[in-house]
Amino acid sequence: MFFLGQDVIHSHGNQLVEYGFVRTPSKGMTGTSCYTLDSESHTIELYGSCACCYCESARVAFIRTRSRFYDWLPEERCVAGLWTEHDLDEGQPEAMLHRVRPLLHWWLEYERWIARRLGDAYRDLCFEEWRKVNKRKSWLPPREATRWVEQFLANGSSQVRPKTFKSSRRRVDAG
Repeated sequence: MFFLGQDVIHSHGNQLVEYGFVRTPSKGMTGTSCYTLDSESHTIELYGSCACCYCESARVAFIRTRSRFYDWLPEERCVAGLWTEHDLDEGQPEAMLHRVRPLLHWWLEYERWIARRLGDAYRDLCFEEWRKVNKRKSWLPPREATRWVEQFLANGSSQVRPKTFKSSRRRVDAG
């Protein structure tokens, strides 16, 4: 989410808008925006506090403060800051894996687009900025993160957790 925020304030313009998102004022939080991307198969909505994907087979919300995906239960779309516990369902892990696929596939496509447009070094700079703000939180560097998500989509629940991904790659690379 931090990286998407960096894309919004990029010196060459708002990269989400350049990608095709439509920016509108948030209905839930003053001074923030909602970014919406409609395609034939799904709609992606991004806020600073959540990311949602709505398609025929699933309605999923990623809540940033919880670092977790949920099934979005209401018929209406999520509005940042206005959800309740009754709007979210943790679901079963294997079923959730299926439901998050459209959002994760979109994210991988978007990251490839950003890399082509701005170069790999751009995401490395975003990661450096993120580390200044989030010293205690661990996550993978950008290229490792995209490799992890690609493998997660391929391997499902057998994929190693992100915190052990880097060390497991070193063992495989060294062996």
